[in-house]
Amino acid sequence: MVNQKEIDEGIFVPGTVLLVDDAGQEVGKHADGTHTEIVLIPPPSDDPNDPLNWSMERKRLHLTLMCVYTFLLNGLINFYSVAYVGLAADLNTTFNGLNVGSALLFLFTGVGAAFWQPVAMKFGRRLVYIIGLLITMIGSIVGAVQKDFAVWCVFNVLWSLGCGPKEGLPQISLQDTYFAHEMGAKVGYWALCYSAGAFVTPLVAGYVYVRLGWRWCFWITAIGLGSLAIVLFFTLEETFYPRSYNADGVSPSLSGAGAMTEKADTDTAGTDTTAPVVVETPLPANWRALFFRPWILASFPAVLWAGFFEGVSVCWWAAIFTTQSEFFSAPPYNWSGEGVGLTNAAALIGSIIGTLFAGNISDWWVLGAARRNKGIREPEQRLSLLLVTGVVTAGGLVMYGSGVQYGVQWVCPVFGIGLMAFGFTACSIIAETYVLDSYRAVAAESLVLLNIFRNLIGMIFVFSIQPWLDHSGFSNAFLQMMAVAIITHITVIPMMIYGKGLRKGTAAAYLVMLEQSGIPATFA
Repeated sequence: MVNQKEIDEGIFVPGTVLLVDDAGQEVGKHADGTHTEIVLIPPPSDDPNDPLNWSMERKRLHLTLMCVYTFLLNGLINFYSVAYVGLAADLNTTFNGLNVGSALLFLFTGVGAAFWQPVAMKFGRRLVYIIGLLITMIGSIVGAVQKDFAVWCVFNVLWSLGCGPKEGLPQISLQDTYFAHEMGAKVGYWALCYSAGAFVTPLVAGYVYVRLGWRWCFWITAIGLGSLAIVLFFTLEETFYPRSYNADGVSPSLSGAGAMTEKADTDTAGTDTTAPVVVETPLPANWRALFFRPWILASFPAVLWAGFFEGVSVCWWAAIFTTQSEFFSAPPYNWSGEGVGLTNAAALIGSIIGTLFAGNISDWWVLGAARRNKGIREPEQRLSLLLVTGVVTAGGLVMYGSGVQYGVQWVCPVFGIGLMAFGFTACSIIAETYVLDSYRAVAAESLVLLNIFRNLIGMIFVFSIQPWLDHSGFSNAFLQMMAVAIITHITVIPMMIYGKGLRKGTAAAYLVMLEQSGIPATFA
């Protein structure tokens, strides 16, 4: 928890908290079981309806639904990636033309995320998930009946607007239900499903494309999304919980969402006026405030760096799904759609290992670092793991691009795909968790900005990759990408050194945002 004395003395640093209380002197609530030395951040209320107080069964069900949602949505959006050859012929366009549609997908996914996050903050998460699924279902139907390039672009815009909630909102839903010391692993499960969906569904899509045609790739997508919307309607619980706090920043029990503000009785009949004042967390009253709050965080170096870092990392995922059909359906491999789809098995394995590395191992790493630091958790403690992902990602890019260029046995480029998948999965988890650790109380706004940067960078990459390959050749282009990956990872070093100082420089602005939201600084 944050120390009130540090706030009063002006030495408060966002994200620097006491996570491990071996001395047992911390006032805040502690974890149960064998880890009673771990401080619960954020402190839960006494209300059983508080998602932080849900039973483990309710939490696991919610986590499972979020993972299924992410897996299917991010998977079905890639269901047609193995069908680029057939799509290009039937839509009378080129691979570069198809990539224009994919670039629109990145662009409007960022736009969709920026739109849906404020809606979720005002009306709740559950409604946003369901409406988004219905929009993507309509988009899939449009994709199934498309006949030209213009409709291809319409499909990508509809799809991206509907799938905007998957970019950031599941992490917020998980943060609604889990504590800080659990977030690395839980975000890791989400990220695994994000990556696994992208790589498992093309395994199936390859067979659908070859045996039924590419239109059925879209029809199956529409059926899957509609079914998921029905499942969530009947099973997904709302995690949006308007909190109230007493003067010490502790969240007392509420009767439920929408509880009224309570104040100490100050009449002249001798009523005790020392009772804690309880205030409810207000939400911005108008849409302008909701939509523009994330841009305040554009002045926060940690958020900008994480957005840039994750945006570059996601390019390696885009490099796989935009090139695998082109690379492996041509000589010397000459693989069918099924064969191209099977290359995603390597990416799935890489993503699983990347999730374990950046999730469970990352949480263990941070707890150990906090113990060595007198119990204090610094968000930068997690960043040191990125030095490993830099080496792995660079190796994967070289093996993939050069392997295809020189017609090396398929094991080389496919193994490279696995290394790339490990890299961008681990990088995404660590970058997002770093922001959640640094500015937990404004996580929703932070993730909006992260997703905008990530999707803008991804859009630019997808627009440029085919001309890049045509101009430089497969090997040189991926060697240049390797250089970009290495340079990007080098920026981790100054963030590890100067990150705390940069966070301290944002303390005043962060406290103002908390005050506007009615959140005590001790809760941050």
